Amino acid sequence: MNYNINIEPVYYTQIRTMTTFTTRDALNQELSEGQHFRPISVRFKKVFTTNVKYYMINPDWTTQQFYEFIKPYVLIDFELVPFDIVEAGLPLSERAAPIRITSNIKIREMFANLDSLTFYIRSRTME
Repeated sequence: MNYNINIEPVYYTQIRTMTTFTTRDALNQELSEGQHFRPISVRFKKVFTTNVKYYMINPDWTTQQFYEFIKPYVLIDFELVPFDIVEAGLPLSERAAPIRITSNIKIREMFANLDSLTFYIRSRTME
């Protein structure tokens, strides 16, 4: 059997127009022209599972901005809504109190070691 397949080449300019590129600047709307942030990789683990994901975040976000940014990822990756974020490395941390979500405190102010920031994610506890 002979099949005549017509394959047309796809050029980089065509691919670029079809793809949406997200820049680091687009992640933080509050930055002025020419300013850039250095994102950090943060590890998230669903409590009492082996499900782990890494997300890039801006350490200058408030905890409220941080929560809003990761909300769609947590819904997709961990199937949790609403959810609590708990700092890992504390005694009984999978059961510890969640971090405070506020528009007044930045991530870099709340946590000392940004190089290995790790959180547990769990279903929101009703208190």
